Amino acid sequence: MTLLLTRRRLLAGLSSMTLAPMALAAGCQSVPGGLPSPQPEGQTPVVTEALPTANGEIIGSGPVRVAMLLPLGADGNGGKIGLELRNAAQLAIDDFGQQSLQIVVKDTAGQPSRALAMATEATAEGSSVVLGPVFAPEVTQAATVLRQAGKIAIAFSSDQSVAGSGVYLNSFLPQGVVDRTAAYAFAQGYKSFVALVPNGAAGTVAERQLQQTLQTLGGSLLQVERYDPNDASVQTAAFAIAAKANEAQAIFIPDGGPSPNAMAAALRSNGVDLSAKKLLGTGLWNSASLGDPALTGAWFADVDQARIGEFKARYRQKFGTEPSTNAVLGYDSVALAVGIVRRYGPVGFTAAGIESRSGLSGHGGVFRFGADGSNQRAYTVYEVQPGGGRKVVSPSPTSFGGA
Repeated sequence: MTLLLTRRRLLAGLSSMTLAPMALAAGCQSVPGGLPSPQPEGQTPVVTEALPTANGEIIGSGPVRVAMLLPLGADGNGGKIGLELRNAAQLAIDDFGQQSLQIVVKDTAGQPSRALAMATEATAEGSSVVLGPVFAPEVTQAATVLRQAGKIAIAFSSDQSVAGSGVYLNSFLPQGVVDRTAAYAFAQGYKSFVALVPNGAAGTVAERQLQQTLQTLGGSLLQVERYDPNDASVQTAAFAIAAKANEAQAIFIPDGGPSPNAMAAALRSNGVDLSAKKLLGTGLWNSASLGDPALTGAWFADVDQARIGEFKARYRQKFGTEPSTNAVLGYDSVALAVGIVRRYGPVGFTAAGIESRSGLSGHGGVFRFGADGSNQRAYTVYEVQPGGGRKVVSPSPTSFGGA
């Protein structure tokens, strides 16, 4: 029996979504939790319109087409990210079945003008939704034509300024990591903070989010100092903040690499007793030398590494290389698209469907999209152990409770 879909039924079904865990074991894949279950056999939406010929690599042979705009031909790390997202999409189609979806992979080469051209091509070829692009300037350009065509984009940029009006970001936004770290520390009794943030856009985002979180919770940010990546600048910032750092209960250092170690040493040399303070960071601390005794006991939020590890193992088994954490975004985006298509067909890509308040559970953990196009994710809080190990002190939440 053909399932006749109406907008009213679509909205009613999506509004009643409930969260459920996603099966992760190979050979036992399911759509992300939070999406309705697939229709019973013989009840799946029927697509009768023939699709025009598409340009690009085609993954899967389903009746509903999705475009994936990736910087495959970009230089350096951009091309690597593009390939990882493409491979993750392939892994998802292998899991859900070749008939689940048809993905047309289009190379933007990391160039805004190419992203605009590929988005235009995707709409002409009948794509129901666009996954990508990756970089903020690409997203801005692609969005102009997608909005005109009434198409939704699920992009992989971490620049929240390009979200909204039909553009949703499936990425690891720094705002969420900062919020989780600060909120957890506040809940444990740390009410007063100082922050040392790097100069540049990333530092600005971290500082603003920390201020917003503490203002919402009723905490206080006593002082913020910025620094450049050199010893003299680090020492200057540590000297300037030392007095307030001794008053504060927590010291927030969001940057990774050598910054946590260098800043801890500079603070000590300027008379700050770190043994009486709680150091706080972000997932960028995974690139720091956590074996430094000064960092023992510090807290930082990050994606659930155990859960990500399961995905990475499956990726390595299929492709023979180690993926970055960002690769999981490609898998989860395709899984989201598969779930919508199984339930509603190509008409399911609407704001009502994308913005399910109960959230979705994928390989990257629980997440949901906001009306502004940003996302909210469930992060794990880790504590640095002696010798540089990490211990979970606050597991990732398993749901948003529909709030």
